[in-house]
Amino acid sequence: MGRAIRSALLAHNESLVREKPLGEGPTGQGKHAAGHTMGQMFSKRTDSGVESDSEEDEEFHEAIDRDLPVAPTPRPRDIFSTPPSTPMPKEMVTIGEDEELQEQEEQGQNIIALTPHPVEEEHKATDPQTPRAKVRPLSKTIVRPETPTQEHWLKLSNLDRVVNPTFSSVIHFYTNVIDADNSFMDVVAFLKTTLAKTLVDFYPLAGRLTLREDGVVDLLCDDQGAIFIEAVVDAELKDWGGAQPNYLLSGLEIAKVGSGPIYVPDQLTPMPVTVIQVTMFRCGTIAIGTNWHHTVADGFSGTHFMRSWAEVALNKPISLRPDHNRGMLTPRNPLNPSLVYGYSTKSLEDICPEAAKASTTEPARLGTFHLDKEKVKELKDIANLYPPPFTPRPYTSTESVSAHLWIQMTKARASANAYTAESARDTVTKFFMFVDGRKRLRLPAGFFGNVVCSACAVAKEADIINGGVHYAASLIRTATRNINDEYFRSLIDWVEDKGMSSSKSEHVNSLGHDVAATFWTFFPLYEIEFGWGRPTFAARNSPPRPLIDGIAMMPSADGAGNMVALLNLHADRMSKLQRQISFATVFHS
Repeated sequence: MGRAIRSALLAHNESLVREKPLGEGPTGQGKHAAGHTMGQMFSKRTDSGVESDSEEDEEFHEAIDRDLPVAPTPRPRDIFSTPPSTPMPKEMVTIGEDEELQEQEEQGQNIIALTPHPVEEEHKATDPQTPRAKVRPLSKTIVRPETPTQEHWLKLSNLDRVVNPTFSSVIHFYTNVIDADNSFMDVVAFLKTTLAKTLVDFYPLAGRLTLREDGVVDLLCDDQGAIFIEAVVDAELKDWGGAQPNYLLSGLEIAKVGSGPIYVPDQLTPMPVTVIQVTMFRCGTIAIGTNWHHTVADGFSGTHFMRSWAEVALNKPISLRPDHNRGMLTPRNPLNPSLVYGYSTKSLEDICPEAAKASTTEPARLGTFHLDKEKVKELKDIANLYPPPFTPRPYTSTESVSAHLWIQMTKARASANAYTAESARDTVTKFFMFVDGRKRLRLPAGFFGNVVCSACAVAKEADIINGGVHYAASLIRTATRNINDEYFRSLIDWVEDKGMSSSKSEHVNSLGHDVAATFWTFFPLYEIEFGWGRPTFAARNSPPRPLIDGIAMMPSADGAGNMVALLNLHADRMSKLQRQISFATVFHS
């Protein structure tokens, strides 16, 4: 395997046949592969672990935002202290001290280092769910596009400005990667080289979110590069909690891009857009944490980037070129924001100081739960005992599972808060969903940026608890049905009317009684292959968020029809949820 990666690395260093984007200049649209569609880009293969469901779920997806059989050879202990010696391509910059790097970059120096400087810090978990073994960073470097980008400002669209300014994080685990013939330094050098090639097309991910003199946040495409971190864990993965989301593997803490969960630039400090961390475990498994700033890309575009990076690693041309023309989402003249509801320009501190304080003090837990396809079918059958409103189209798997989770999380909240029947009748709960607008707005398949908005289903908690899966699913169906082309255009106008530079605080989509859900079941997370087989586990990798009861639905490594639910709940609610028979008989850890 080592010889194969080294040969591939040499082939990449010589050249990679890459289509040239149509037109010259930084804002030219990329050339699409002939006949390639968004559906083909995110095709579902039943043998790859990506869900393959009915046409009904594909239709719902349009609404919702969307191996080597060699056993690892034990490595000598000193592999965890030996710095890499592979020379780095010149587009990579080693970071020793951040202040020193900034000073040298201001002086226009192109810093090249043959061996990364060790980063003198160790990270271990403070959350009781997280293993105590340390994540030890070896180096922090900058990876720039292989071909320089003409420096320019990329004006953010109004849909970029309305999303929460957080990082979207994804984790992939690959087993049997490091062995006697294939060193960690070979793997890292290979990933850096292919990343540099991929950033030529995805150059916004190598830029910096910057506060302009007029106070507006925009993206400066100046090739400052993606932050790339190498780290090791001196333990086997099975002894460290296994393959599951773990924020210590994301790289955001080591990158020191901010305290989070809100990441916004200020007058002195531009905000990096991309952070990658590659972590090696003693058993030969590696974890790749990929993070991109949500202001620059939504889940579809972020997954598009990861898929393209994997294609480059396999020495294939990028099958779907990114289109960076965000001018397609300009506001109308005259503005007509009349359809927008549920959005606010106020911060959480302004609306509810008590909840803002609780968001920093109350503990939250993340849970990873698996849902077998047989249970998915049972929930779908229950939901469809009664016909849906407006259309005879049956409820989809995603609608049915979401409805069941809304009910279960509402029950857990009521139990944890010791609600009376009367208080449950008076308490409103909301179910927020992110809706993709690419097809509604007739955008090119490769449009790169944010094209999502929030749909909201509303009900009394007592009605959700007592109404059953069909009732909750009907509310979800109605909410997403109301999001159309005109609603997206109205939202674009609303952002313009409010003069929003960029969202600078979390939107108030939860004050303790709401659920925020995102659906990634159709994203090809298990097709991100770099040459050593499919990932054994792939999912979003966000930290616990005390304020928000959250759901992230993921594809499963077990294949078609199976799902993984990542749940974010207050600690007391999570305990109540796991003890509920109606939850425990459907989901398993």
